[in-house]
Amino acid sequence: MHFERANAEGEVRRSFAGDYSPTYQAAYMLGGLQMRAMYKALVTAKQMTARKFHDGVLLGGSMLMAMVRARLANIPLTHDGPAPWRFADELPASRLFPVRR
Repeated sequence: MHFERANAEGEVRRSFAGDYSPTYQAAYMLGGLQMRAMYKALVTAKQMTARKFHDGVLLGGSMLMAMVRARLANIPLTHDGPAPWRFADELPASRLFPVRR
């Protein structure tokens, strides 16, 4: 993936300037992986259209990924919160860091 120079410099500055916690970039990556796994489970598996998926995510506002998944997949919620989701089980295996199942 290629970035424009100004964007790449901005990302590096944000990572090292101390304005954000050290987990900021990791949290962004984790959220992106969760979104991809949700997309694969719902859209690629033909449970909903891409339009319905994107509209559902955007219309839901700011919420935890597990809540987004529960809302989009019509998973019932309990007083204990959303059902646990081990999205890593849906990711392709890594040669460097294999996922234990």
